[in-house]
Amino acid sequence: MNEQAPDTQGQVAAEEERKPVVFAVRIDPVLREQIEGLRGITEQSVNDVGVEALNDWVVKTLEDESIQQKAMAELDAEEQRLQERRAAIAGILGTKASEAATSGEATAEATPTSRGGRRPKTN
Repeated sequence: MNEQAPDTQGQVAAEEERKPVVFAVRIDPVLREQIEGLRGITEQSVNDVGVEALNDWVVKTLEDESIQQKAMAELDAEEQRLQERRAAIAGILGTKASEAATSGEATAEATPTSRGGRRPKTN
């Protein structure tokens, strides 16, 4: 039987589906010797040591207020770029297309037809 709470089952399944990827770093030979010595004592693999170090770095970095401010500034800039792109596309397609997009009809308008993906002109 599964002892996990229902709300965490989806999260666990998603984590199990992700496959680890290689992320190699170059380090000073002296540091490598220190790591190997400590690994022997702790019985951790090189991978476990690296994952632990990187997780700790991510947590520390995310707690840094200046990093948080930079991240928010980047999100704001990205939102601005998306708004400018949306406006440019609406300008190309015209007011009718932008109204259709907001009312949910954009999918029907963007569906290609049998004439090479072009919609026939309607008068």
